[in-house]
Amino acid sequence: MTKYKEKKCIVFVNPPISSQERYGKLRAGANNLPPLGLCHLAAVTRENAFYTKIVDCVALKLDYEDAISNIIYYNPKFIGITAATISIFNAAILAEKIKGKDKSIVIIIGGPHITAVPEETMLKFPQFDVGVIGEGEVTIIDLLKTYNDGGKLEKVKGIVYREDGEIKKTNPREVIRNLDSLPMPAWDLLPNLPRYYRSSAQNIKTIPSSSIVTSRGCPGKCIFCDRKVFGNYCRAFSADYVIKIFRKLHHEYGIRDIQIKDDTFTTFKNRLMDICKTLIQGDLNISWSCLARVDHVNPEMLELMRKAGCWQIQYGIESGVQQIIDVYKKGINLQQVQQAIKWTKKSGITSLGFFMIGSPLETEQTIRETIDFAKRLDLDDFRLSFLTPFPGSELYDAASKYGTFEKDWRRLCEYKVNFVPNGLKKELMEKYYRKAYIQFYYRPKIVLSYLRRMRNLDVIIENLKVAYSVLKNFIFGR
Repeated sequence: MTKYKEKKCIVFVNPPISSQERYGKLRAGANNLPPLGLCHLAAVTRENAFYTKIVDCVALKLDYEDAISNIIYYNPKFIGITAATISIFNAAILAEKIKGKDKSIVIIIGGPHITAVPEETMLKFPQFDVGVIGEGEVTIIDLLKTYNDGGKLEKVKGIVYREDGEIKKTNPREVIRNLDSLPMPAWDLLPNLPRYYRSSAQNIKTIPSSSIVTSRGCPGKCIFCDRKVFGNYCRAFSADYVIKIFRKLHHEYGIRDIQIKDDTFTTFKNRLMDICKTLIQGDLNISWSCLARVDHVNPEMLELMRKAGCWQIQYGIESGVQQIIDVYKKGINLQQVQQAIKWTKKSGITSLGFFMIGSPLETEQTIRETIDFAKRLDLDDFRLSFLTPFPGSELYDAASKYGTFEKDWRRLCEYKVNFVPNGLKKELMEKYYRKAYIQFYYRPKIVLSYLRRMRNLDVIIENLKVAYSVLKNFIFGR
C-alpha cells in the first residue's frame, strides 16, 4: 500500500476498545457516538493547512494491527490519540506499537484522563511524547507549529512533555471564550455517520440519530465528576451556530434525531429559548433530547422545548436519599426532583433518571430507598451505575478513607464495581444493581410505554436487543 507523502500530516485516533470493556453486561444497549472532540480538533488543524485524517478504531471495529495499518498508511508526522480513563491503557498499547513501526512519529495524547492526571500518566506511559491538557483546539495548532518550526515546547501553554528524561508541565491555556470562532466539526472525516454510529436504545426516538455538544463547562460541584477539561466556567455556541449544526447534520447526513450531550443544556436559558423558537418557526423535521438539572426547568420552558421537537430530558438524580445527595454536593433536593419529573411528564416530554449506588454513606437500606424512589417517580427510563471515583474528581484521592477502592485505571468504569463503601460488599451491590433494572423495567406501565414509543422498525430491533440482554444477564445470570 502506497503511503501518503504529506509531511504535515496529523492523524487523530480513537483507540481500539470493546463494548465489553466499556459497558460490561449492558454492552447490548451500548452506544457508539461520534468522537466529537476529535472532530473539533481535526476541523481546526485542517483549517490551518495541516493534512488531517481521523481513524476511529471503535466505529470501524479495528484491532491494534488493523489500526496501525490504517494510521501508518497516511505517513503521519503527528498522531493525536484521545483517551478517557477506561481507554488510557488501550491508547498506550497502540502508541507503543506505532513507535515500534516508526520512532520518529510524535505521539500526542489528549482527552479527560491526561488532563486529570498529566504527570502520573506520562510517568506510567513513556510511549506518549506530549500530553494536551484541557481544551485542545488552540493548543494543538500552537504545538504543531512549534514542532515544525523547531521551537521550544516550554513556550506552548497547556501541555505536559518530556525533556532530558524529565516530565515538564507548562502554564495552563486560557479557555476559549468565543466558541463560535471554531469551525464546524469535521464529521466528513469520520466513517459514514448514519451507518457506523448509534445511540443507546433508551435515547433513540428515530434513526438515524447522532449527538452534539453545544456548550462547555458545568456549574455543578459534584464530588464524583471530573470537570478539569472544561471546568466550571460555562460557555456556549450561539443559537445561530447550533441551528447551523442541526441543519448540517440533517441535510448533509440525513440525521433525524439529535442528542444534545451538554452537561446541562438548560444553563443558558435565553439561548435555549432562541433555539426553540427558531426550530418551531423552521422547516426542520427533527427530534432531539438533552440533559438538564431538575432545578433549571419550569413548565413554560418545557412546553416550548416540546413544541421545538424535544422528546426526552435526562436528569441526574443520583439517589433517593437526601443525605447522600448532599454528600455528592449535587445542590438539589428530592422535592425538586419530584416537581421536575411531574412538569416534564405533563409537558409531553419523556424523562430519564440517572442514579448511582455506592456513596460513602451507602447502606443496603439506602440502596433500597433509591430503587423505591426511582419507581415512585413517573420516570419513563432509568439508568443505574456504580459510583466511580474518576481521576480529577474530588473523590478520587479521598475514596480510600470511606471504603475499598481499586485504583486500577482499566477498571474505572461506572458499570463495574471499583469502590465498595465500608459496611457493604461488592456482591451485594451487584445483586441490587440487577434487581433495580428488573424491578424498574419489567413493570406493565413501562413495557406499555415502550410499545407506544416504538414506531420505527430499527428502534424496535435495538430495544429488543437490550431487553434480551437484560433477561440473559440479569435474570438468568449468563
